[in-house]
Amino acid sequence: MNVYANSTTGAARPRPSTADERLPGWIGRLFYFAAMAGLAAFGAYIVLRASGVTFRNFDQWHDLVAGRTLPTLSAWIANLGIGMHFVMGTILVLAWPILFSSTIRARHRTVHRWTGRVYVTAAFLAGVGGLSFILTHGAYAPPASVAFAIWGSVMMFSAVMAYAHARARRFDLHRAWAIRLFAMVLGSWVFDLEIRAWNDLTGGLGVGKDNTFGPFDYAILYVFFVPNLLVAEFFIRNLHRRLTLPPRLRWPAVAALAAAGLVFAYAIVMVTATPGGKFGRHLLPMLAN
Repeated sequence: MNVYANSTTGAARPRPSTADERLPGWIGRLFYFAAMAGLAAFGAYIVLRASGVTFRNFDQWHDLVAGRTLPTLSAWIANLGIGMHFVMGTILVLAWPILFSSTIRARHRTVHRWTGRVYVTAAFLAGVGGLSFILTHGAYAPPASVAFAIWGSVMMFSAVMAYAHARARRFDLHRAWAIRLFAMVLGSWVFDLEIRAWNDLTGGLGVGKDNTFGPFDYAILYVFFVPNLLVAEFFIRNLHRRLTLPPRLRWPAVAALAAAGLVFAYAIVMVTATPGGKFGRHLLPMLAN
């Protein structure tokens, strides 16, 4: 035996990772691929429904698409604003894999740079369109108007900051604001997933009847984007370090993450791939033709 050959560097071999250390990575990949598929379907849903291809158009956009007369200036502003929100929102939910691809960022800087410019512009204009609709028409209820205005404002601010830091070549800060921006973009999709999962798994606990608001109806107005932002902040602050949990907490953390992943996957399937799902009732007939 050549003893010297086994100890030339003096460096300890890395310890093989255990199952409880590998599982979060696997679950994270499942989240990623589920999000890719779900957001692609969501983008298709926006395009088809906003353009009037499916059996029912968006109520807020129907009159203008149908060529009906809009009686007031506020009606014109509301329809054009929500139309811009739909168009820009489609870009936001479909272009993110290009923007966040490390391969494209490393090997095709021009593609990444121009995709980023398009993305932040789309985010800002989506916010402008949504806010103009809220100011001239209002969301489905006053509390929703307030919450959606806050969400849109945070998204617009994140877009501006991501662009400003990129121009100043402060790339760590640019990346942080890009992550915050994407967390806000996810909100429009997560909103429908959370409503469906809650109704199915709790039987509609806390959901108001008819035109009344229950506790859940108030909570969802912020749950659809505030937790996303908190997760983004956690990710940003731990971007360059490997997180390790005490051994006693690893399996509970993995179990909680796995449970969240199952609920996430369930909601995507029920909303997107079933005839009664909000997206599925529009998408599935198109696939059948």
